[in-house]
Amino acid sequence: MDRIDLRPAIPSDSFQIASLHTESWRGSYRGILPDAYLDEEIPGERLKHWETWFLTPGIDRRCVLLAEAGRELAGFVSVLLDEEPEWGACLDNLHVRPDHRNRGLGRKLFAQATRWVMAREPGWAIHLWVFEANYPARRFYEAFKGEVVDREMREMPGGAKVSSLRYVWRFPGMLWNDLMACSPKGE
Repeated sequence: MDRIDLRPAIPSDSFQIASLHTESWRGSYRGILPDAYLDEEIPGERLKHWETWFLTPGIDRRCVLLAEAGRELAGFVSVLLDEEPEWGACLDNLHVRPDHRNRGLGRKLFAQATRWVMAREPGWAIHLWVFEANYPARRFYEAFKGEVVDREMREMPGGAKVSSLRYVWRFPGMLWNDLMACSPKGE
């Protein structure tokens, strides 16, 4: 893998985060989310999302880590501590540019997000929602022993209701060990 540097995101990173988020959703969610949303609405909607994210109080309870290859954003991960805390920390986003996939970057971002959670809320579980039809993401999370504990129709930006699965890792220390031990395909 080319040299990848990780760093916490700052408000001025909103545009590049939103751009990668848009690219990732367009590539991964075609056929899951409405084409009109992916083709027209998503760039502005994702930019507004990330600008608001940095302005919302409680920034110490949220984290966005960027993975950069030189000056290019190669991936990012975000974690929310107060989104359904009864399930633990929420891994809200994990996106890797297509040209950086299958090199261990998704695993590296997931590991650092897990480390961040363990440092702030020791003993908390980690959970996330993934579209049921997003098989590559599901394979990635299942490779790290994510347990499906819930399925529901969730309303998404663009108005679609999409069948989604909640994965949970009850013991982040074990997840951390798994993440550091291997690099499965499909990230």
